[in-house]
Amino acid sequence: MKKVITYGTYDLLHEGHINLLRRAKELGDYLIVGVSTDELVSYKHKQSVIPFEERKEIVAAIKYVDEVVTQEN
Repeated sequence: MKKVITYGTYDLLHEGHINLLRRAKELGDYLIVGVSTDELVSYKHKQSVIPFEERKEIVAAIKYVDEVVTQEN
């Protein structure tokens, strides 16, 4: 089994995010997606519109995604 991993904030999910996840899934059998915590986003001097737990649930609901992990510092 070939596993693929990608990371991102996935705030204000849009078509570009979906295309990225679809293409990543095409590279292997199992797609793991890391979602950035609110703390990591603020460390980059930015602020999320959608809270971390909600972003994590949204990404997990996407059909291309097999597993969601937390991306921390």
